[in-house]
Amino acid sequence: MSISNWINPFHPADGPPPQTLGAFMRWCLSGAWPVLWLAALLSAAAGAMEAGTAWILGKVIDATVSAGPERFFEGSSLVLVLGAVAFFLVARPVLFGLSSASNAIMVQPNVNPLVLSRLHRWTLGQNVNFFDDDFAGRIAQKQMQAARAVTDVAAEVINVVAFALASLVGSVALLLAIDWRVAVGFSVWLVMYLALINWFLPRVRKRAAGRAGARAMVSGQVVDTITNIKTVKLFAHADHEDRAALSAMQSFRARALEFGYLAAGFRLALMSLAGLLPVLLLGGTILLWQRGMASQGDIVASGAIAIRIAQMTGWVSFTLMAIYSNIGEVEDGMRTLTPRVRLDDGPDARELVVKAGQIELRDLGFAYGRQTGGIDQIS
Repeated sequence: MSISNWINPFHPADGPPPQTLGAFMRWCLSGAWPVLWLAALLSAAAGAMEAGTAWILGKVIDATVSAGPERFFEGSSLVLVLGAVAFFLVARPVLFGLSSASNAIMVQPNVNPLVLSRLHRWTLGQNVNFFDDDFAGRIAQKQMQAARAVTDVAAEVINVVAFALASLVGSVALLLAIDWRVAVGFSVWLVMYLALINWFLPRVRKRAAGRAGARAMVSGQVVDTITNIKTVKLFAHADHEDRAALSAMQSFRARALEFGYLAAGFRLALMSLAGLLPVLLLGGTILLWQRGMASQGDIVASGAIAIRIAQMTGWVSFTLMAIYSNIGEVEDGMRTLTPRVRLDDGPDARELVVKAGQIELRDLGFAYGRQTGGIDQIS
C-alpha cells in the first residue's frame, strides 16, 4: 500500500466532538496517531543530526591541526574524512528526505480531509435552528478554518517541534562533551528563551482566537449577503448593507492590528536573545581554549552549534507562534461547531421504511359564503 494511504482521510470519528481543546484535538486526529508518531520520530532523528554535523566539523578541524597537511589523508584521518563524506552525502540527505516525505505525503494531504469531513458530517446533523441562528458563510468558514488549523498544528509540531527538541538535546550532549561550563551557559540561555516563549505565546493564542472570530464574521457577512442577493436587492437598503460589511471589516482590522503589535514585539525580543547565544558559547569556549581546556575543533563545534541554534530560534519561535495562533482558531471553531443542537434517533429507534409517497385526507369538510369557512374537519 502506498504511504499516501497510510491514513484513511475519510474515516468517521467515534462519537460526538468533545468541547475541551485536548479532547477535541484527539477526536479530530483519531486513527492517524501511528503515522503521526512515525513522522515525529523521523523528524527528531533529522534534528539530532544537526548536533552530529557540528561534532563532525569539530573532529575534522582537530584532525587537520594534529595531522598537518602532509599526513591528513592517512590512517585515522582518512577514515574520519570518508565517514564525514558518507554522513553529509548519504545519511543526512536520506534521513531529511524521509522526514520531509512523511510530513508532505503521509500527514498533510490526509489530515485536512480527515478533520474537515468529520466536522462537516457533524455539522450536517445539527437541526435547522443551528443554521438559522448563524451565518451560513460563518459556519462554513469555521469548518474550513478549524480543519486547516488542526492540520497545521499537527504538521508543525512534527516538522519543527520534534526536530528542535532533538537538536537541543543533541546540542547539550555535545557541549557537555566539550566542557560542562559551556553546557551550563547554554542551559541558562535556554531558560531565558523558554521564559520569553511562555510570556508571549498564551497572549498570541488569545489574540489569534479573536482575530479568527472576526475573520469568520467578515466571511459570514459577505457570503450571506451575496447568497441572498435577491432578498437584499428587494428589501434591504444599500447603505445599511455597506455599513454592516464595513463594521465587520473594521472589527477584523482592529483584531489583526492587536495581533500584529504583539508579533512585532515578539520578534524584537527574540532577535535580541538570539544574539546573546553566540557570545556565550563562542566566548566561553575560547576562554577554555586559552587555558588549554578546549581544542580548536571544540571552538568550531560550539560556534556551529551557536549559529545553528540562533538561526533556529527565529523560525522555531515563529512556528510556535503560528501553532498557538492555530490553536486559538481551533478553539474558536470548536466553540461554534460542537454544541449539540440536534435531533438524534433514540436508542430503540427502528429504521423508517417508506415504499412510496402517499397523502391521504379523511373527514375533509369545507364551506363557502359563511362568516367563517374554509377547510375544517381534516384528519
